[in-house]
Amino acid sequence: MSIGLFYRTEKHRRRFGVAFIVGIVGGIVSAFVKWGAEVPFPPRTFTGGRNEFNPPYLFLRDYLGIDPTSTVYTFSEHIINPVMITHIIFSLVFAIGYCLVAEIFPKVKMWQGIMAGLLATVAVHGISFPLLHLTPPLTELPFDEYFSEIFGHAVWFWSIEIIRRDLRNRITHEPDPEVPLSQSFR
Repeated sequence: MSIGLFYRTEKHRRRFGVAFIVGIVGGIVSAFVKWGAEVPFPPRTFTGGRNEFNPPYLFLRDYLGIDPTSTVYTFSEHIINPVMITHIIFSLVFAIGYCLVAEIFPKVKMWQGIMAGLLATVAVHGISFPLLHLTPPLTELPFDEYFSEIFGHAVWFWSIEIIRRDLRNRITHEPDPEVPLSQSFR
């Protein structure tokens, strides 16, 4: 079945309440996936005299007036800076938004969500962060940072889509709204 880029699902097939709940689960779990992707491919380099803080740290400090260094805590003898909680919040916002949009525009799920991850990379790291002065312009970033963000966002959204599809279909006992009910898997 081929559907156009702006194809909309039938209104009676949309399950926004389920999408919201699934988005919460997907947002929390996928935040850990994104962190895990940053272990082999760290998102920031400190070469060339750059010693930048991560964008969530700068956002909290510069835009919300919160000093992230004042909120550290200890877990299992490790000092933890909860600035990473902003990653969970961002992940929740993006996952809930993705799941809600997927109910209307199924093309957002292209390549099992990877296309949405690539678009999020461009919108956030390519446009928004430089405009907010949270990161340097793309022309000043090394390839390693591009690769890390592209890879991380691709697996992040892929994990959101896997969770979205599985939980939505388990909860509703229906296929996604663009799939004819005659192809149901009951």
